[in-house]
Amino acid sequence: MGHLLREEAKGEGELAQQVRSVVETGNLVSDVIAEAVLRKRLMEPDVADGYILDGFPRNFEQMRAFSSFEQPTAVIVIDIPKRESRARLEKRASTEGRTDDTPEVIEKRLSIYSTDTVPIIEEYRKQGIVREVDGMGAIEEVVARIQKLFVL
Repeated sequence: MGHLLREEAKGEGELAQQVRSVVETGNLVSDVIAEAVLRKRLMEPDVADGYILDGFPRNFEQMRAFSSFEQPTAVIVIDIPKRESRARLEKRASTEGRTDDTPEVIEKRLSIYSTDTVPIIEEYRKQGIVREVDGMGAIEEVVARIQKLFVL
């Protein structure tokens, strides 16, 4: 979802401007905007056989909106300690020049995750679709752990 929003922010028009102003401050876009951007993307032909969402839904409103037109088949939670999350985001900021990865924004994101996202993960857990993955180690190791979840 973050990628979709950053791509939208590169565009022209009112929606792009709204996304830009919110993303740069580290806040989450409104649920209405997130849903509109996602619905637009899901209409593309390359998602006809399935897709993976990263960072959506993040709160109950987004979950309700998403549930009105789609139901996830699995929710993958990549577990990493907050300290590691901070370190990875700070490294990304320095290597990619991301303006939305300042220490203040990172702390705001981690707080939002705790208050808004963890409760919806628990709702999905009740549905039996949450799969947890150890997120520590090299990218290749984490990817291999995720892939194991989908081997039948």
